[in-house]
Amino acid sequence: MNESPGQHTRRRRVFGLLLMGLLLLPALLPAQGIQVTAITAPVTTLGIGDVDFVNSPTPKWLFTIDINTGGRSITAIMKVGLTVRLASGESYENPPAVELTTRTFAINSTRTITNLDIGKGKPIQDSIYTKDDAAKKKFENVALPSGTMPAGTYTFHVQVLDVSANPMSPGTTDFTISLYNPTTMELLFPSDGDQEVSPFPLFQWMFDGLRSHLAIFEKLPGQSTLEEATTGDTVLSRLVDQTVFQYPSGGVRSLQPGKTYVWFVEGFVGSAGGVDQKIKSPLRSFTVEARPGAMSSLLDELERALDPKYKPVFDQIRAEGMTPFGSTLMNGAAISGPDLQKLLDYIRNNPGAVLTVSVE
Repeated sequence: MNESPGQHTRRRRVFGLLLMGLLLLPALLPAQGIQVTAITAPVTTLGIGDVDFVNSPTPKWLFTIDINTGGRSITAIMKVGLTVRLASGESYENPPAVELTTRTFAINSTRTITNLDIGKGKPIQDSIYTKDDAAKKKFENVALPSGTMPAGTYTFHVQVLDVSANPMSPGTTDFTISLYNPTTMELLFPSDGDQEVSPFPLFQWMFDGLRSHLAIFEKLPGQSTLEEATTGDTVLSRLVDQTVFQYPSGGVRSLQPGKTYVWFVEGFVGSAGGVDQKIKSPLRSFTVEARPGAMSSLLDELERALDPKYKPVFDQIRAEGMTPFGSTLMNGAAISGPDLQKLLDYIRNNPGAVLTVSVE
């Protein structure tokens, strides 16, 4: 199809206008935003100086903030607000307990800032730093006598703003530090001196921290004190993140009927600076029952699983007052409770596989 000179000129004008529109399009798109992320210290207790890090003479690491501008170099300020909800029900959120605004600082594509970098004479200086009077009074009343801030959730709200000539969208992030401030460790079960504890006891204790260390020792003949028992090797040593622990039926030394054991729990309290404090319980002892009912129950199951022709053997066991005691052996080797249960299940399904039954 032939075009006239006028039609060709109009097509070029349309193409030129479209091209101009495409060139202008990036300028009409919204600016890329600042990306802000944070990492916090694994703490469960803080001192008043840890929270008031701007004025503390010996501040400890509390948080790290990573800022990414996507390759741009900008001038920025950062605002940090701290809101608090105490375990007692009190809250300091409006206004925040603490508010901080920094002076301007440079970001060349990326920058990492910790709380140790903020304050007078530091890389990131503060221009505005205020504390809510009610929050300040509460914190001082609790923290100065005890040395620790009151339990609760402490939430930091961070905003990074670009104050350059062509600013990017601000970046924000929130992070929370939960304080428990545990002060006591109380052992609940087995109770001290209990003489009828199962070979697989459920240990329980009271501690409002996050991590604990459970240690169990055998009290050997000739050891007169619980402290002396803890000088030997542990029967079990385990780090747990709960306040209960079920003694396993395999993979560890078995607790033997008739023997006495000593145990304690240490609770870990995470503090600023990365050093764990420990709260240790008193020592407690218990004795595994000499005639475990669980083993007697397994004996009954074994009788039911075997051919009735072996009933006289079990009658003899009961007539002579014998009960299962100590380790259970199969082919001369110790067998765990779960493996013994599997063997019983096999016997039930294959009673003819048992050729003889005798008492030793």
